[in-house]
Amino acid sequence: MKKISKEKREMIIRRTLYFGLPLIIMAIIYAILHVYPFGKLSLLTYDMGEQYVDFFAFYKDTLLHHPSQLLYSFTNGIGGETLGLWAYYLLSPFNLILLFFPKSMLPVGIMIMTLIKYGCAGLALGYCLEKMHWTDQKWIPAATVCYALMGWILANEFNIMWLDVLVLLPFILYGIEKIFDEDRSFYYTIFLALTLFINFYMGYMVCIFVVLYFIWTAVRKWQNWKTFGMKAARFSISSLLAAGSVAFLLLPTYFDITKSKGVYTQQTIQSVIEYQPWKMLSKFMIGTINDNQIQNGFPNLFVGALIIGGFILYFLAKKIPWREKITAGLVCVFMFFAMCWQPLDLVWHAFQYPVYYPYRFSYLVSTWMILLALRGFAKIGKPEIYQLAITFIIPVICWIVIFINRKKFNFLTVPNAIATLIFWIVIFGIMTWMLMGWNKQIKKFNLQMLASGLMLVLIAAECGMNGYQTIKNIPGASEVSYTDFVANLDRDIAWINNQDNGHTFYRIGKTFQRSENDSLNAGYRGLSGFTSTQNAAVTSFMNSMGQPNYLGKENYTEGTLLTDSIMGAKYFLAPTDQFDNLVKNNNWVTPATSYRPDISFYGPVKRINGVTIYQNPLALSVGFAATKDVLSSKNNFPSSDFTADNQSYLLNTIAGTHRQYFDKVGYHTKMTNCTLDGGANGNLITTDPNQPSTYEIQLKNVGAEPYYIQLTTGIVWNSSITINGNSMPGMGNGSQPTLFNVSANTPGQDVTIDINPNNGKTIDLNDLEVYKFNLSAFEKTIYSVMNNQWNLTHNGRLQLRGDIDIPHSKDVMMTTIPFNKGWSAKVDGQKVKPREAFGTFLAIPMTPGRHHVTLSFWPPLLTLGIIVTLITWAILVLCWRYEKKKL
Repeated sequence: MKKISKEKREMIIRRTLYFGLPLIIMAIIYAILHVYPFGKLSLLTYDMGEQYVDFFAFYKDTLLHHPSQLLYSFTNGIGGETLGLWAYYLLSPFNLILLFFPKSMLPVGIMIMTLIKYGCAGLALGYCLEKMHWTDQKWIPAATVCYALMGWILANEFNIMWLDVLVLLPFILYGIEKIFDEDRSFYYTIFLALTLFINFYMGYMVCIFVVLYFIWTAVRKWQNWKTFGMKAARFSISSLLAAGSVAFLLLPTYFDITKSKGVYTQQTIQSVIEYQPWKMLSKFMIGTINDNQIQNGFPNLFVGALIIGGFILYFLAKKIPWREKITAGLVCVFMFFAMCWQPLDLVWHAFQYPVYYPYRFSYLVSTWMILLALRGFAKIGKPEIYQLAITFIIPVICWIVIFINRKKFNFLTVPNAIATLIFWIVIFGIMTWMLMGWNKQIKKFNLQMLASGLMLVLIAAECGMNGYQTIKNIPGASEVSYTDFVANLDRDIAWINNQDNGHTFYRIGKTFQRSENDSLNAGYRGLSGFTSTQNAAVTSFMNSMGQPNYLGKENYTEGTLLTDSIMGAKYFLAPTDQFDNLVKNNNWVTPATSYRPDISFYGPVKRINGVTIYQNPLALSVGFAATKDVLSSKNNFPSSDFTADNQSYLLNTIAGTHRQYFDKVGYHTKMTNCTLDGGANGNLITTDPNQPSTYEIQLKNVGAEPYYIQLTTGIVWNSSITINGNSMPGMGNGSQPTLFNVSANTPGQDVTIDINPNNGKTIDLNDLEVYKFNLSAFEKTIYSVMNNQWNLTHNGRLQLRGDIDIPHSKDVMMTTIPFNKGWSAKVDGQKVKPREAFGTFLAIPMTPGRHHVTLSFWPPLLTLGIIVTLITWAILVLCWRYEKKKL
């Protein structure tokens, strides 16, 4: 066996340290905080629990069972393209780890994957620093810990798909160094391409940063203008080749975004300072994260005391030319304003305000500081007293300013502030020892080596304490809230799938949910969805139907018998005792999100573990005959105030009828400690804010038909609402009022609805209405539509085929498939251009008679993207061979 050389053995030890130390620190933190399997908590909080864990289940299902879901899936909301979903969330190679974990164990797999990403971030920086000969070896281990455990990664570890950028970024910067030092750009091109492929959003930010880094590097390694021009051309062409090499992904993703997240792009930019800039200094302290900071806080800048010291020394080092320091200073100024001036902030975020997690690019600021700090250590030599004094005093002054104003920062505690100062003083002392080169030998101990070891321990302690204080302040989630829910839902969906043959297209609704993406997790066609690539037209439609919605989110929790039928909700899941479930809404199996007694009109077909499965006999197929009036490229529903009118308009336009399906009914009211200003739909004003107040709505002797109350978002958000004494679940996101079901199949009974203002708030009762559903009129209309449905003979994931009879009164086959230019249609073998219905759905004009209709999907711009990618790859092969010959 060949003996490993001393140099190689030392290298293996160093790189094991780079990888292992951040991983071990975070593993200890998870154990202390009782994260499963060390306790009952999990990392499934914020978007990790509401989105990503479901995406990972979808990821496993796609790779192991249904690869066509790489392009499109009807489990994505009510159906949607998925290339954008993969490009934004699921292309990290680390995700392959999850294939070794069953779906029920995904929380454990996610934790292990997160730990590995922490370790790989440290390893990547350490490896590249060594290769670039960036600084003395003694500084690198501590720097890798500061990098891998910077404040940004701790605040965003739940956005796990972003963390890969910290693994790739050092290689990209090393690639830029190679452009200057070796006149080779292939390395840079490959790693930039990987970044754009794995997460194009972080890749976009990196593309901005590498321009700044290239300019600074050009100044640092300046020769002449001709050389600069050649390097700049090589850099620009290489960057374009990197983008072109993944055009097969970027082009269709771009198209997808223009129909989803891109709709919300800022059209106007205001030149405003977003907060007092000095306040960002607080984020260099330990443990400066809480829920408010995650929602709308300052940039996450923690990098540790050592980096702050080195960063200041960089600008004091005499060996660094002024032109380099001025360039670095200009980059710092640019980044400073990007973190507080709205126009630059929006540039970094692709001209969209972040929803939660502000200043998402701050990892680049931290990386920049780390690089300058290490260069400062390499170039400062033996520092003079004034240099050390300035380096010590500036952070102390900043600390004093923040500490004096600590009451302005609800995330900053006195113990954490004091700990920050203590770490700074001690680390500065050891840093001074190391810089001064005091190197006495005491017995077998070299004091420089001892100082380096002590520095590493202190940095690990400082970053570890910050990690602990940060993660501790973020609300945790129970591990069983995921595992119990998923296990139960999977059983329900499995039973339904066994009942229907493969040709039937149906959707499933629920009165309970763990997240809006339950359908992605369990693999069924659902009615809700939440992704950054969610179709904006669908969100707008759901808003018009009164469903809770927000940017990239629609939540079908408050449907009616009418919308259930049109959307093809053939099955509905609900707790066996819905009303009792409202009282016990603390279980993980059926967490209530709506109260739908109207589904009692559907026949119960199965009971499994406290869940009743209902079958809706009036659910439409995915396609049906409709009048040409449905054709519209815009959402043209008539009312933004009365949701019942929109739902009636939807069905009447499809059927060509003019019936009223929701009849307004009167009600009795009783007020306790409140008065109405402006009549029945005026402002509800609490008389004594210190006492509870109630606006009681009484429905006497109700009929068997479903009853709905229309409430605006303002009412739902600013009051608690009960039905016959039990809290009513539901959310009020969206501009459209929502119809809440309050009664069905309870003839002769009374219904009491209480609106209880929160903390004496004034409640605007505008648009509050109570309706009785006209069941007979609805049945007449829906049966007429059911007579002419699309009967599928092939129900594929990318293609649907079937037959439909179009009566003489109709001239369109409308579907409830979201419109997308990727869908192509053939009617009786002839291509037909699909149209939009209600600005949302796919529709196909056709003549009366019997027709065979085929719908097929292929993502827009994918073919062009593949062509561009193949051409780019050919060019890259030539470039690689050319550079190889030069070696």
